[in-house]
Amino acid sequence: MMTVSLSAEWAYACIRMSMKLQCAGQNTAAPKQIADGGCFCGHPCSPARYGRTVHIYTSDNPRLFNTPPRESEAWKKEYDARTSVERSNKREKEDYKLEDGRHRATKMWYYRLYGIMMLQHLDAWEMPPTEAFQESLLSLAA
Repeated sequence: MMTVSLSAEWAYACIRMSMKLQCAGQNTAAPKQIADGGCFCGHPCSPARYGRTVHIYTSDNPRLFNTPPRESEAWKKEYDARTSVERSNKREKEDYKLEDGRHRATKMWYYRLYGIMMLQHLDAWEMPPTEAFQESLLSLAA
């Protein structure tokens, strides 16, 4: 069984649009003059200088082989941004019933959307409890 590793210099072959995986037991430190560089596994997987090399085409399954790579910091930031947008869309569509409006005019849809966005901003701020708000209004009136 071949174990593979991603080496930094060979990780992505842009010309072939593929990931290049090489045998983990390869002899990368061997000078090029040594003809028997090859694989240093217990059971050599290939007589080639760099051991067995496998190309996995990323266009075959873009969900599995994505850019940026999963579990990297760039991927986490992108995922966080994507999920926050999805939460916002859910809030607009389901909680504020954006699609329940029976408007034909574009202007009415914009009014409805702007109202929903204002309500989302009000929800994001920490609003005082109703009792405290009523007391502050009563103190202003007195």
